[in-house]
Amino acid sequence: MENINIIKDLGLDNNEANVYLALLKIGGSQASLVAKELGIKRTTIYPILQALATKGMVNVYFRKNRHYYYAQKPNRVVGLFQKKIESFESIIPLLESMEKKQVMVTGLRFIETVGELEQFYNGVLDDYKNKEYYIIGNGQSWEDLDPDFFIQFRKNRGKYNIKTKLLLTANFKLDNPTDKALKREVKFLPEKYKFQSTIDIFGDKILIVSQELSSLAVVIAVPAMTDIFKSIFEMMWEMLP
Repeated sequence: MENINIIKDLGLDNNEANVYLALLKIGGSQASLVAKELGIKRTTIYPILQALATKGMVNVYFRKNRHYYYAQKPNRVVGLFQKKIESFESIIPLLESMEKKQVMVTGLRFIETVGELEQFYNGVLDDYKNKEYYIIGNGQSWEDLDPDFFIQFRKNRGKYNIKTKLLLTANFKLDNPTDKALKREVKFLPEKYKFQSTIDIFGDKILIVSQELSSLAVVIAVPAMTDIFKSIFEMMWEMLP
């Protein structure tokens, strides 16, 4: 499952990632055999293969009036994305000259789906590299939104040297990871304090995640509120053993 998520991060959807892995396993074949390998209809496989070919993830060959599909070699996929990055980097000066100076964005932003929430957290990895933020919440409820993603995110956060201080509900004590590479400091709230939500307190905003909200999550970018939540966290942190 982790392999699928990594491949999906290249811009593939779930079906495309599965077809790419199947082609690697098979070593290339006709569409009908790929469909059989995955247990899907032939009519379904063709648009997926076409999309993968367009993205450079699949090569198509013709032999005896038949199409044969081969997964692009992984090292060549890396080269493909490196070229795209190099091309984009070459126009950064031009783009920066066009960019209008932005003022700090304030207000509320609503996050409706788990996919949107995951995009937000992927942005955290870049925005908070070598920094620190605070968390108050129910670790189990947060992780259960998408275990594969959030367990990996926790590992990635450590790799990006993002330090976190967490005040967690007592129900997560037994499942709380203790790997020092995760760069986490954890304290647990008394058992009588039970809730399902999570609050991430960043330097410029707050993220509240709760399935009990009308939206899955809300981002509050209001400096005064950020300061209050940060101060409350620090007070609670000092009071807890």
